[in-house]
Amino acid sequence: MKTFSAAFLVACAVVGMALPRCTSENFVAQPDGGGGGDGFTGAPCIPGGDADNDGIPDDVEGCTKDSDADGVPDYADTDSDNDGVPDSVEGTKDTDGDGIPDYLDTDSDNDGIDDGDEDLNGDGKLGCCVTKCGEQRADCPALKPDECGPGQTCQGGNCTPPVAFLCAGGETDPGKATTFPGGKPDKDLPTFVCHKPGEDKFKGLKLIQFGTSKEGDWKVALETDSTYGPIAIQGGGALEAGASFDLKKATQNVAGFIVSRPGPANQTDINAISAQVIADITNNLPGKSSVTQLSSGSPTTSHDKFATVLSTNLQVQMAGDVKVGDVRNGVFAALLAGKTLGNLPAADFGPAARTFIIRMQTLLRKDGRVLVMGGVAESAQANDAAQATGIHLDDLSNGTGLATSSDSDTVECDAFVLDRNPVADIIWVVDESGSMNDNRDDIVQNATDFFARAVKSGLDFRMAVAGVKRPGTGVIVGKFCGHIMPTLQSDPDDGGPDRFLAPNEQAIFESCIRNPPYYEGGSEYSLAHAYEAVTRHLPRAPNNPSKIRTDATLVIIVATDELPNEIKSGGSYNGKSGFLSSTYYSAYSKPGACNPPAAQASQIQAYIQPWLQLFGGTDPTHGAEAKAVVHMIGGLCSSQTGATCTSEPELAHGLAEIVNATGGIAADICQANLGATLQLIIDSITAAASPAILEYVPISASLAVALGSQQLARSRTQGFDYNGASNSLIFIGVTVNKGDQVVASYRRWVKQAIIN
Repeated sequence: MKTFSAAFLVACAVVGMALPRCTSENFVAQPDGGGGGDGFTGAPCIPGGDADNDGIPDDVEGCTKDSDADGVPDYADTDSDNDGVPDSVEGTKDTDGDGIPDYLDTDSDNDGIDDGDEDLNGDGKLGCCVTKCGEQRADCPALKPDECGPGQTCQGGNCTPPVAFLCAGGETDPGKATTFPGGKPDKDLPTFVCHKPGEDKFKGLKLIQFGTSKEGDWKVALETDSTYGPIAIQGGGALEAGASFDLKKATQNVAGFIVSRPGPANQTDINAISAQVIADITNNLPGKSSVTQLSSGSPTTSHDKFATVLSTNLQVQMAGDVKVGDVRNGVFAALLAGKTLGNLPAADFGPAARTFIIRMQTLLRKDGRVLVMGGVAESAQANDAAQATGIHLDDLSNGTGLATSSDSDTVECDAFVLDRNPVADIIWVVDESGSMNDNRDDIVQNATDFFARAVKSGLDFRMAVAGVKRPGTGVIVGKFCGHIMPTLQSDPDDGGPDRFLAPNEQAIFESCIRNPPYYEGGSEYSLAHAYEAVTRHLPRAPNNPSKIRTDATLVIIVATDELPNEIKSGGSYNGKSGFLSSTYYSAYSKPGACNPPAAQASQIQAYIQPWLQLFGGTDPTHGAEAKAVVHMIGGLCSSQTGATCTSEPELAHGLAEIVNATGGIAADICQANLGATLQLIIDSITAAASPAILEYVPISASLAVALGSQQLARSRTQGFDYNGASNSLIFIGVTVNKGDQVVASYRRWVKQAIIN
């Protein structure tokens, strides 16, 4: 897969070359390469001469003719019709036979598409399609001697087919109404999402706007209907700044924020910094009754190479009815505690409510600056798939919309031919302790929505359920549950057939979740069962219910409110003894005291190395076959006792680190309803298994996607969505078939390296 932008970026950098879509001020008519404007005083027109060096004599172009009315006569204008394709490329031929030479014809093949919307970078070539194996083309990926462009194969030194949808990267040939032999006419291809938007502002590239702060050293990408305004900080320091951006439509109701503040001295651990941000909001948010950390967020590296934690989710319960802007203004106060703030926007939109979601990104810059960016929304609206609210919260917190103030942006266009539906095998490892009864029931209560969301997303999935009983006599560690389990939890039933469950076996899944295999008896060996739930079901096989499928993305979900027994003193697994005493884990594995001392943290990291290797795909025995994403529904630092946690949960040290390493989600086992978390997890699974992985990190708010001749809406009920963890597209409620052509256009920040 190759986009047009590699060559396009070079062209944009050429001084004096004003191409469409080069800057954020896109879709505005720009003077073409002739220069000079109305006061043109350039080179004289000489018969037989070529003042603009385009290969067309001055007297043929005309010494007084100005076809595009830009004040530059054609003989001195390198793009006489201002269509984005240079005259030197188009030449004097008349492709469509309409009596107008191509260099003066904005639609040379008369297919209804402007030439500049077909040859996106105006280089006269079709994307990165090459004719000879190993052919090196400027601004395209380097090829080995036996390689061709995407969608092409090398045969006898030549690349076949000569042109292909994938190597074209969103471009079509302005000299042919049907670029790809045997394919659809260009006007019916999904490449139209790479073109200028139509009058309805929907079909084509999506418009966005930018807000910039030199004090905060940020540039943020926003929806065009967002408001943007800096807040005032009386006596603010050199690294302190803030701004708001609100989306006030009834289907949005998102109050956005960004704050810059100094980071803790000598602190470079982004997880610790994120935890401090969470603590500041939890402790200092005005008017709050409680703050629950629904998920900790994903630690990673940003597109511009800074340490960051993405998509942290907090649920806020306010003491009285307020509006979304009130909560957001409280976030400013909490993050800039002790400062006198001014220019705060009025909280004049959205419903009055008491329960809200805060979703945010925390990022550490090399100058010690910490940036916190995100949004606030009323909880029910944020979790309503039919509203756009959740999408906007994601766009503000997934890291794609934030860059340094000096960064610039450009357009990318990625083409896909879908070769498969997303396929996933999902293994649950479930704690059977009495303190987990309510939590398992919560999973069961949400199972119908969980399965339905997977089906609607086109996910080809299977589920498996394992328990956590201590390894020993009569226990097959990692064994799956394959039949309806006894109602009595203490029944030692081993689960019957060791197999995955199909999507139509939801009743068995629910029974197995309520009563996992074996009777646990108060010891929770979640690490051991997670490890062997994978290894005993390898090697992979295509149609074996007891084996992980060959083409499946492997996912593990561990649900527990306990520290793994393997790590505790007295516990052991595979000859490795546990080491954390009851005194230790009662002090450092409880809410509010979750960061272990350095010595214990080092021990934990050393203990889990086999798991990191296995799930990271580097195990010497199983290799990439065992690669997995691990999610955890467990104790978090902010977990609170209540309806679903009758006793205080322990933070699952060891598991938490594995979740971070594999890019999974860590969610709070004590939240009132796991429905929203399970939706996040199934969306993450679908995205990880998606065949549509983007070439660059996009500004997700700018994404436009076409499937065939249809432009899809960004929607969680019928359309497409984006997942930042896997940098991929998912299709929800739309029919997607193998072989379908898809094109995604988007803006992205320039200061990033190609990622695929």
